[in-house]
Amino acid sequence: MLVGALAALGFAPFDIWLLLPIGLALLFHWSLSQPNRIACRSGFLFGLGYFAVAVHWVFISCYRFGHMGVMLSALATFLLVAYLALYPALFSWLVARVFGRTGELLNVDGAVPAETEPRLGWSLFLLGLPGLWVVLELLRGWMFTGFPWAALGYSQVDGPLAELAPLVGSVGLSWVVASFSSLLVVCFQRRYRTLPAFLLPVALVLFAVLVPGRWTQPTGSALSVALVQGNVPQLTRWDPQQMSANIGRHLQSSEPFWGVDLLVWPENALPAFAHQLPDSLLPALTRKSLQESTDIIVGMPLADNPEEPRSGNYFNGIQLIGGDAYRKRHLVPFGEYVPLMDLLGGLLDLLQVPMSAFSTGSMQQQPIALNFSDLMVAPSICYEILFSAEIRQMLPAAGLLVNISNDAWFGDSIAPHQHLQIARMRAMETGRPLARATNSGITALVDWKGRVIAQSPQFQQTVLTGTLQPRSGATPYVEYGDWPLRGLLIGSLLVILFQRNKLFSAK
Repeated sequence: MLVGALAALGFAPFDIWLLLPIGLALLFHWSLSQPNRIACRSGFLFGLGYFAVAVHWVFISCYRFGHMGVMLSALATFLLVAYLALYPALFSWLVARVFGRTGELLNVDGAVPAETEPRLGWSLFLLGLPGLWVVLELLRGWMFTGFPWAALGYSQVDGPLAELAPLVGSVGLSWVVASFSSLLVVCFQRRYRTLPAFLLPVALVLFAVLVPGRWTQPTGSALSVALVQGNVPQLTRWDPQQMSANIGRHLQSSEPFWGVDLLVWPENALPAFAHQLPDSLLPALTRKSLQESTDIIVGMPLADNPEEPRSGNYFNGIQLIGGDAYRKRHLVPFGEYVPLMDLLGGLLDLLQVPMSAFSTGSMQQQPIALNFSDLMVAPSICYEILFSAEIRQMLPAAGLLVNISNDAWFGDSIAPHQHLQIARMRAMETGRPLARATNSGITALVDWKGRVIAQSPQFQQTVLTGTLQPRSGATPYVEYGDWPLRGLLIGSLLVILFQRNKLFSAK
């Protein structure tokens, strides 16, 4: 558990990225050297420590804002951590079962036939270990709608491998980090006789650092941007009696900034359907937008049937005042909807989360076209920023990423820092600047290389201003996504199976 907990310090806000490949190398070593059952237990304990540090903020969401009580909140957090720990447990069990007998082939004193040793040895493990780890990361990002938080690649946002992001994305970075962990294991067991194996990943990193590809280009004029951080208390956010005061925060904060190119309010800054808002609000915003030639994007719930929203589908949404709307496509289980509603619908009352039966927006939505420029923006809401494939769907048409969120659910924990780290990875992968407006922080302006231009303090009502330069073109990752890596993983699996059978038959 301790090794897993230390490895999780590789993510924001600690950013001790070197702990991740070292901690993972120790897990790889244990998995190779222990019997199946003990290796599985080691993997599970590693996962408990790793995810207990990485996602402990779930307790805050359940206890402080879900009103679930200490015991129930602790139980919910433990169950999530235990579920996530099953993935490293499965990894270690598979490694012990599939590679356990071949682990001795790495030892200098192992009885390896001379004709097979040069061709196999380390290559089997350099393909198998990182490949299996990444496959399980992909599985974790898909099962039960996916939870790819704390994937290895995010540790490299400020790490030495950052320049690889537009080439291979966060999943590819996970593979590179896991490959270095495998190399550490191989070099340790083979007493440094396989140092030439470092040449390929090192050459890849040197290429990315020394020959950075400018895959995207500036397009159009730079935008002046103002991001409103209302800092509305989470406990009163959906209170009808507080609605006028909460909206007033955003109106008051925005007043000095009319005239900027783009004004952004955070997730559900308007905490009601259009017909429930003060009658003059949306018409007044529309007039002001036209007068000042300012595009204003606000977070608010949307409905198929505006007059009777609860009689049909309703959505967590983004509305460009006087223009297009966007409906959130990737919802948070038990936060925005309850799986198996007929069986578990009572959890809505238990969790006390307002507006917890959202519908899923169409996956074929287009970028939002701004009213006063030719620019299109790729919108996302909160949790969606974790899913790179969904962001890629709106590129290369969009020249700017816009993410709105309400990280007040996380309290004063590490989660807002990690959420920003993940959002920065999307900017790096796509070669697009990012405007990120949140209710309580961390609101940020991020350039096309994932560097933070400016960010707000947390838990303060403020407005973050600056300029962002839209970009056109497509990075290799935008063009091809994770498919090249998936091809590599499949090819690696075939090579591993072939070579493993060949080794055992020779032995």
